[in-house]
Parts: sequence; structure tokens; C-alpha cells
Amino acid sequence: MKTMMISVMALGSVCGSAMAELPQLHAWPMQHIMLTFDGSTVGAHADPTAMDPVLLQRFSGESYDGAASVLDDSYYSDQYGWLADGFISLGADEFMWIERVSSSAGLNVYEGGMRMMREFHSYDAILGTDGSSDRWMWGGTMTHNWYSADALGDYEATYFVYVGDANGDAYTQYQGAEVTLYFSAVPAPSAMGLLGLAGFGAMRRRR
Repeated sequence: MKTMMISVMALGSVCGSAMAELPQLHAWPMQHIMLTFDGSTVGAHADPTAMDPVLLQRFSGESYDGAASVLDDSYYSDQYGWLADGFISLGADEFMWIERVSSSAGLNVYEGGMRMMREFHSYDAILGTDGSSDRWMWGGTMTHNWYSADALGDYEATYFVYVGDANGDAYTQYQGAEVTLYFSAVPAPSAMGLLGLAGFGAMRRRR
């Protein structure tokens, strides 16, 4: 019975890949970029390093509905998420901004949101992608943007996090912080490989 369940799950993965409507949430656990503000200084921290990056994966043959189609035929992930580490109190005319300092050529960023609400994400190009502004206003809630690349390889992006006005101009009385995100675009596990593994398990079961 266990072997049959594994085979069915693998087959479902193969059949479902061509019918995908929304990008896959393939990367777990979530990796949060923790943001703090003590009234004078912004803090930003993310655990992944260049030696242990977030993986971008491509799912061949999948296409996505509507605005999510910007991820078609790319290596992508929404594993990174911006999140408050404790209570952040800002004034009425103060906002938390993320500004691109540098990023690898070929790394794209699209606006996301809560991971389980993919159908409501805008998938708008942000943070310098496709000529968009290098600045992006964080809304204060957990936000998982989509990062993508067209080719295999290692990528990184460094951002400056600061408090600014509604136009993104920094308030000089506050100190900002930099954080670097690391990625590696790798092939996704092949569907046929999954079926082969299930079949191997079935043979072992029959023995």
C-alpha cells in the first residue's frame, strides 16, 4: 500500500506539471529577512549564505496564469520573505523602504505577498527589474517576493533598508542597514526520475 501511494504521488506530480496555474511553493522552510527598528536604527538579517543559498528551480513544461506568467520557463523561488522581527513603530509619514544596491545580472524580482495567497500577488517587476524603480516600499506584513533567473548559476542581491517618506526619500536622522540575499539556480528534480524511484520502490516491495 505504501509503495502504491508513492507511485500515485509521483504520477500526480508528472500529470500536474503541465496543468499548473500558479507557481510552485517548492522551497521550504521559509527564509525570512528579519527587519527591526528601535526608533533610530534599522536592522536587517537573513540566514542563507553564499555557501548555503536559496535555490531557484525551473519546472519544464509548466505555464502560469495571468501576471504569474512572468515566471514561465525561468528558475524561481519565493522562499525569501520580508518580516518584522518584533514590533516596528513608524510615524504617520514614515515608511520602510528596500533599495537595490547591487544585483547579479540576470536576477529578476517580482512583487509577491503571503505565500498561500499566490493568486492575489501582483507579480509586478520591482527592485530594478525590467526598468522598474530600485526602491520598493515594504508594507509591514510578511511579504515573499518572487526571484527568478533565466540561466543556471549563482546570483546575489544586496539591498539597503531604510526609513523614508512616501516618495522614498530617506530620513537622515535614522540609520539604515544592508542585507545580501544569495541564490543558486539549479535543475528541478525530473518527473521521470520520480517515477523511476517509485518503480524501484515497487520492485523492492514485491521482493
